Amino acid sequence: MKIAIAQMNSTPGAFDATVSSMAAYGRRAEELGADLLVFGAPVLMGPDPMGLAANEAYLLDATRALGALAEQVGVPALVPYTSNITGAPTYDVAYVRDGAAVPISLTSMLDAIGPGSVDAVARGIRERLDADARLGDAGGQAARLIDPAVIEVGGAHVGVALSLGDLDAFCAGDLDADVICLMPVDGYDTDDEMTSLAPAVSDGCFVPEAADADAWLAVAGASGAYEDMVYCGGSFVMAPWGELAAAASSFAEELLVCDVDVRSEGPLAEPVAPPAYDRATLLWRSAATSVRDQVNKRGLSGVALVVDGSLASAATAAVAVDAVGPLRVHALVWAEEDALADARELVRNLRIRDVDELSARGLEAAAEALGGDGEEGVVSSLVETRLGTLAAAGELLALSCADKTMLAVGTGALAATPVVRACTFAPFGDVYRSDVAAAARKRNAVSPVIPAGCLARLRVPTGLGLEQAAQTDELRLSELDALLLLRIERGAGVGELAGSRLGEQGVALVLERLRALEAWRRQGPAYPVVSARSLGEAQRPAMDAWKDRPTDEAAASRLVSSVADVISQPRQRPMRPTQKASAATGAQVPAPGMPVSFSISPETAGQMAPRISELMGYLKELSDGRRLRGEQGGTWPGGMFSDN
Repeated sequence: MKIAIAQMNSTPGAFDATVSSMAAYGRRAEELGADLLVFGAPVLMGPDPMGLAANEAYLLDATRALGALAEQVGVPALVPYTSNITGAPTYDVAYVRDGAAVPISLTSMLDAIGPGSVDAVARGIRERLDADARLGDAGGQAARLIDPAVIEVGGAHVGVALSLGDLDAFCAGDLDADVICLMPVDGYDTDDEMTSLAPAVSDGCFVPEAADADAWLAVAGASGAYEDMVYCGGSFVMAPWGELAAAASSFAEELLVCDVDVRSEGPLAEPVAPPAYDRATLLWRSAATSVRDQVNKRGLSGVALVVDGSLASAATAAVAVDAVGPLRVHALVWAEEDALADARELVRNLRIRDVDELSARGLEAAAEALGGDGEEGVVSSLVETRLGTLAAAGELLALSCADKTMLAVGTGALAATPVVRACTFAPFGDVYRSDVAAAARKRNAVSPVIPAGCLARLRVPTGLGLEQAAQTDELRLSELDALLLLRIERGAGVGELAGSRLGEQGVALVLERLRALEAWRRQGPAYPVVSARSLGEAQRPAMDAWKDRPTDEAAASRLVSSVADVISQPRQRPMRPTQKASAATGAQVPAPGMPVSFSISPETAGQMAPRISELMGYLKELSDGRRLRGEQGGTWPGGMFSDN
């Protein structure tokens, strides 16, 4: 069996152009003798069409595009797409073959319903669609994923999966396949190494899954940015015993073709060495890809940005040039003294020709004329206004140098944050400044375009007690980012943050700043989501006055006991009949959902109390049907800042 993977970029909604490109991949795959062609998840409609998923005209055009593709592709193909057949957005996969595109979910549904009259089958489909619609309404996701399934292609059993979690069904033996085609809907996540695909294999990722499933893995990644997601390519084919049979490059469009012998027990005659996993490089290239595709897919001319001599602005300028080239970058230089010299050196090194220097004195005078007495917040707002005007006039993408640290706690006193903000895009908006610094240094190792002064100008947020936490700006920033990561990604409470070098008062200042800037963050900018939990995903009601405080262990102990009572007391929740006795032991097995009798001693409840938030989080994850956070070897199995 020969499998082809089309690792490509696309513009969602441009159906004619996308189908034309997909058909070209199909013709090449057919010429190379492929038996199956697999496309990445976002290629046809993007990872999430949002409100368009309920637009009948949009869905009709997408259906026509699938039909046109089926007529043009001469090799069987798997094409992910979004449908609304259940009444809720659902991510499905079309099996394109013999001029037709058949939804995998429909074939699985018919197999489950079994043979019968037309009326009986129609009734079964309606019941399942109604059940799926109720599930979709309860889930709260933008688009629900279909369950993993198995189809037959050329005599081989081919599994279809849309998420890393879907592999569990094959690993556990619930589904059996010769080859598993994984088309991940989720993009690259610096906190999850597996989302980089092929580079993750160098650290042993995917090998246990292939072995447990006893199947070949054909992982099809896209290459490009779609709204707030970035896909870094890295498609690959792996043998059941863990050897890599083929691998595509990261951040490149290409057709990967590989022979798969489902009867072979290995080893491979010529295995492929997996590419190395480099977090900093992948992060940088993800940021550049997001800028490039924001410009190109939106039909813009280039980018406009501010260069102020800081690390953040230097990294943003360098990544912009890497994304679209220096001739499509317009820089506004706004700095004084040494920072101005570094800013000028940066634009020279990057060969940016379209440069305007803003007069610091002129901006201060304008701020005073507005009644701001030259305050930094008013001056920053004037610069933002100039940036927005420039971008609008030249059809440019306005870039913000805001990173996750800045968006979380600002720059200093609350009054110093810009009052007016341009409609911008922040390439590093979901990346802590410590990680931006690491990525910038990595970029400088390729060519030293960022001056040393910019790299050293970290501009650590003030007013948070960081001066007493460490001796250098780099260490202070590391302490702050470590605390923010614990709070935002892990959801740690005040008690869990008590060990920070910032001390109790410093932690309180950081959390208060994080809370106070909630409404300000919602004014923008947009940014690519490349972490386990962005600030947008961690947001709270802006008008909510609640403040976190150390856990009352006595109260937490009582809560643990009350949870145990609800679980153990039959009167607390509905009963279900006991199932038949186990054939192996003769003991009765409780039916699903039936209360299990047990008790928790006061001593045990007291020991569990300090971990109450983690316990409740685990219970929620179990109820949602998700993996536990610790199942992959820790809270953060990977990630740029996970070492902290």
